[in-house]
Amino acid sequence: MSKTYDIPLRRLIKDIPVNFLSLVFNRSFDPKEARFLDVKLPKLFEREADLIVEHKGEIYHLEMQSTDDPKMGLRMLYYHLLILENYGKIPHQAVVYVGEKPLKRMSPIVETSTLRFEYRLIDLNKVDCSLLLNSPEPSDWVLSILCRMENENRTLKELLTKFLSLPHSKREKYLNYLLHIAGLRPKRLNLLRREVEKMPLVIDLRKHPLYQDGLKEGLEKGLEQKAKEDTISLYKELKLPPEKIAKVLKLPLEKVKKWLKEEGLLENPS
Repeated sequence: MSKTYDIPLRRLIKDIPVNFLSLVFNRSFDPKEARFLDVKLPKLFEREADLIVEHKGEIYHLEMQSTDDPKMGLRMLYYHLLILENYGKIPHQAVVYVGEKPLKRMSPIVETSTLRFEYRLIDLNKVDCSLLLNSPEPSDWVLSILCRMENENRTLKELLTKFLSLPHSKREKYLNYLLHIAGLRPKRLNLLRREVEKMPLVIDLRKHPLYQDGLKEGLEKGLEQKAKEDTISLYKELKLPPEKIAKVLKLPLEKVKKWLKEEGLLENPS
């Protein structure tokens, strides 16, 4: 998975989002009885699992996957054997697909002439977001951004409203998670930005890197258009030469000449 989403997703699921884990493994979880295990499995393969947790004496292994990887089954089989070797227990295993494109190539079964291996495979695009939105855990609320929504605008408003009930420190923490992970759903991230600006969230999310990334392209286009208009105005109205315009507006001379040529105002841009 891309490191952009890998780290926040790993941290988030370590909060024990109880509804999410119940959905993934089809059984209830008590966060008070869950114990995280050392997820580094150095033997044979240099691999690190997203989440390995012991709950009531059983081992649960979860991987979050943003790409439709046809070799995922083999990776899960590797993990299965490594966990069995390290902890002496057969793990319950699941892969949660968090990508946006349709899931086509990943299979929950690895089968050869002498072996059949199977794990749970869940596509969050097909999961009703209310299963996570109705949880008491804010980590579940964040993960709901990746699930199926009948009405995105209404659901995103409901999601953001939930964060208003949290203490400031928690609110900031989970809203930052939300903006990171919403990058896996670009359309929803844009909707979130608009809703955030309307709400008294007591945190300036516009300073968030992903929020700024989303504004960057539009801002750059707007600034460039304004600079071009000013260039043309200075040339037409004040008859300033390109060199003077570039100095006044603090622009590259090549760009000034290019814009003037595009407007038919400069015959020889050299």
